Amino acid sequence: MAWAYAELAKEASRRGGPLALRCFYTGQGVIIGGVVASAAIAGTLTHDKRSKRRAAAAAAEAAPAATGAPAAGDAPEPGRS
Repeated sequence: MAWAYAELAKEASRRGGPLALRCFYTGQGVIIGGVVASAAIAGTLTHDKRSKRRAAAAAAEAAPAATGAPAAGDAPEPGRS
């Protein structure tokens, strides 16, 4: 325990005192937490956009079949006699 306290005291003297040491470590926690939260939000937004695009594409493919209209590229077969 004495060794850990000595290391902590040495680190505090390098940083400018106990208060500066506390601010340094809490500041790092805030920065790391902000990065993690930002990455999570960005991932959620990306997932939402991709799922909406897939749903729209699936609806666009299903729409011509549901209305009975010919799909793009469906030409009537030429009659052969």
